[in-house]
Amino acid sequence: MGMAEKPKTRSEIDAGDRWAVEELYREDRLWEEDFGKTGGFAEAASSWAGKLGESASSLAKAIRELLAQDRLIEKLKSYASLREDEDLSNQHYSSMHSRIVTRAAEVDAAQSFFQPELLAIPAETMTQWLRSEELAPYRTWLDEILRYRPYTLSTGEEKILAMFRDPVGCFENAYGKLADVELPARLPEIVDEDGSPKKLTNGNLVPTLESGDRRVRKEAFDGYYGELEGNRNTLAALLDGHVRALVCYARARGYGTSLEASLFHDRVEVAVYDNLIASVHESLGSMHRFYDLKRRVLGLPSLHLYDLYLPMVQEVRRKHSYEEAEQLTLEAVAPLGREYVATLRKGFESGWVDRYENVGKRSGAYSGGCYDSCPYMLMNFQGNLSWVFTLAHEAGHSMHSLISNKAQPYHMADYPILLAEVASTTNEMLLRHLLLERAESDLERAFLLDDMVNDFRSTMFRQTMFAEFEKLASERVEAGEALTPEYLDGAYYDLVKAFHGDAFAFDREDEAIAWEWARIPHFYYNFYVYKYATGLAAAADISRRILAGETGAVERYLEFLSGGRSKPPLEQLREAGVDLAGRDTVNSALVLLSDTVSELEALLGA
Repeated sequence: MGMAEKPKTRSEIDAGDRWAVEELYREDRLWEEDFGKTGGFAEAASSWAGKLGESASSLAKAIRELLAQDRLIEKLKSYASLREDEDLSNQHYSSMHSRIVTRAAEVDAAQSFFQPELLAIPAETMTQWLRSEELAPYRTWLDEILRYRPYTLSTGEEKILAMFRDPVGCFENAYGKLADVELPARLPEIVDEDGSPKKLTNGNLVPTLESGDRRVRKEAFDGYYGELEGNRNTLAALLDGHVRALVCYARARGYGTSLEASLFHDRVEVAVYDNLIASVHESLGSMHRFYDLKRRVLGLPSLHLYDLYLPMVQEVRRKHSYEEAEQLTLEAVAPLGREYVATLRKGFESGWVDRYENVGKRSGAYSGGCYDSCPYMLMNFQGNLSWVFTLAHEAGHSMHSLISNKAQPYHMADYPILLAEVASTTNEMLLRHLLLERAESDLERAFLLDDMVNDFRSTMFRQTMFAEFEKLASERVEAGEALTPEYLDGAYYDLVKAFHGDAFAFDREDEAIAWEWARIPHFYYNFYVYKYATGLAAAADISRRILAGETGAVERYLEFLSGGRSKPPLEQLREAGVDLAGRDTVNSALVLLSDTVSELEALLGA
């Protein structure tokens, strides 16, 4: 038996495999110098209180100063957050991040007068001022703020709410420490396929569940969820506190529900959220067909949930180096034009990506950075096809941010969250097309189609299941009930059974999935997950147009990437050829899924 496979420490990661965060600050000393400049921000911001309504000129000057404060704080926060995520046990960077988050909360509290005071300016006066040359650069930005007139409190009340943002954020922060530092440290070792001991981590759980050895899959499932079970009470209390805070904020401002409060920001009606859940429920039969096909192909009387990630077609499973993942991504996005490809290539070569897992590193993947930096990508690359798609996905986010930052001023560059998953998923669709074109056999095509359905499973169905769970949790708190471990387990398990169907045994071996809710960080992101599903639907339509060579499709898409928040998100999507207000776009993606399952059934003949 060989030595146990253990993640490297941060110091053991090669410099070329790390992101170049030093481009933000070459030394921590320079960060401290900029942090020192923020010491007077709260007082400077407060000095504008009572002056916004004096004139258009006074309002413009206040906007410029407050935005400059926000921009520097964003830069400081970005650096500290990126450094902390390199190793969450590093107390130095945890302290830096905590300090800037606290300072940001202080400045937010000092700036909290802005919105209520702005909204106190008579509408007729604002209409006149918005025609002025001084306020012209901020017209769209101000119009967006003015939408919040019915949900804005008095200056004093807004200041109190702003003061609570920092302590309320402790729920998510504590969850991260528990889920990414303490729990992984206690995860067990299992015996891998080759007989070697393997330490389970957040990063290698899913790759281990893809093992062709059912014993390995079961040991990983039991080992991970067995450890998770012992933390359910604490994790339930954290989630309960987080959801209660969201409900309190929504009620304080006068929204009907916390879901309405979240969707209002993107100008999305609750019907869009509900229609997504309804459409997916109506198409559960397609996924149930897929699972039953998988059961038959694998020759099993019933599936267990530790079989969920196992590809049906194992003969063409491949390992990919990180360098291969980069090259495939670049080739996949070639239809978007030479400039797009050249920019992304340069980013890969100049430290945009932190490639590999190390001890204490934040799990998963994301694209981050700020207006004054390149886009940074956190990865925990494991060498399977899923991580190749993850790189393409995060590269889509990063290019969206880069293009938007170049095209828009600071206050208009940060595109709405609803649009965030469109570019990332479009990249995935383009990568899928490339790989299917290069398939050399029916077996390889079946492998890729199987992977495509699994992408729908994780992006459309799983995220919609999460979205429904999140809605159920918020409704329970709004009804005056607590999110106890027992309730969360039961609600989650019922959804898992509905979404996965009769191909699974759902016996004692599967019961541990009931507390999977405890390992999902997105439940702290405030109704974010549904946007993965709508993003996939939109990306399917956009990529279809691009690959079909539709006249103007690439140009419309690149224009979409440059939009920032210059227009309402649903309007930007309509201009790119997608309409999410109805059910047609989502249903079209679900038809694509059904057709893919049918092709798989024909190819595999099971």
